[in-house]
Amino acid sequence: MSKDKKVYQVAALLKAHEILEFLLARGEASFTEIYTGLGHPKSSTYKTISTLESLGYIRNIGEGGRYSLGLKLLELGSRAATQVDLFTEARPLVKRLSMDTQRTCQIGILDGHDVVYVVKENTHCLIRLDTWVGKRIPIYCSAMGKVLLAWMNHADSSDLLDQVRFEQIAPKTITDKHTLMAGLIEVRERGWAIDDEESAKMVRCIAAPIFNQTGKVCAALGVSTLTELDAYQEMLTITSKVVQCAKQLSERMGAGNSRP
Repeated sequence: MSKDKKVYQVAALLKAHEILEFLLARGEASFTEIYTGLGHPKSSTYKTISTLESLGYIRNIGEGGRYSLGLKLLELGSRAATQVDLFTEARPLVKRLSMDTQRTCQIGILDGHDVVYVVKENTHCLIRLDTWVGKRIPIYCSAMGKVLLAWMNHADSSDLLDQVRFEQIAPKTITDKHTLMAGLIEVRERGWAIDDEESAKMVRCIAAPIFNQTGKVCAALGVSTLTELDAYQEMLTITSKVVQCAKQLSERMGAGNSRP
């Protein structure tokens, strides 16, 4: 953040932050200990504590009306750590994969109904694709999207696709939910997915899943090329490299060898 940038602070959020820090330092505390220890007004402190408790950021423990940090903070911290680890661990491996394959490599995560690129490497590569970190692609038309869908619970993937508006955005885009769902079974069985001019004309992509420490797919690793440079069968020859790189990333994320 720039030193010249003005910082705007919300009093209520600062008060909530102080309460959380107070509980972090103490482990647990009563309502009286919190508002007297921080020097906050009793009435507004009660409202802040009630709000934090309803959101799961603090919890009431025992019968003495004492509070401690809530499990919601553990969930947020775990997710944040996962994201940081993914970005930190992914870049050197994805860069190496790009150099090895001489193709564009990217990592995508699910955001709503889209796959969002969070890492991209195009090292010493003659293939220049119109992709960038932050780019969004509909989940139904990309190899990375198929990967993210294939390792979801069937009901969850079905519900998600029910919310999608299927459009023919490329020559071979799959625009039927049932056809797409049927293909996901094969994707999961073989461990990788491919899209062949489904997300963009003259573009092919192979993708493999990245698992986190809980054994769930948290992202997808994709390698893209142009149809005029790589025939379909030629593109398949790099599948093992994509899968192996995704496996290495999964291991760095704490997935180990036991994955669903």
